[in-house]
Amino acid sequence: MDEKTAKELLKMTKAVLLAELQALEKQEKREKTEVVLARAGLSAKEIAALLNKGEHAVAKAIQRAGKAA
Repeated sequence: MDEKTAKELLKMTKAVLLAELQALEKQEKREKTEVVLARAGLSAKEIAALLNKGEHAVAKAIQRAGKAA
């Protein structure tokens, strides 16, 4: 796969992921988006970049969710 194709695939994957997250947020008992993404295997740094949030804030949200569980 060439670099251009890889970048396009990544762009589309992010769009699909964000659409799915918006659908999850509408559910009655919703989990924080950060937690869902962390369970999917993304790092706090990756999640922060996707959600335009600070890495520390994302890590703290994930940590708090772990304590609440």
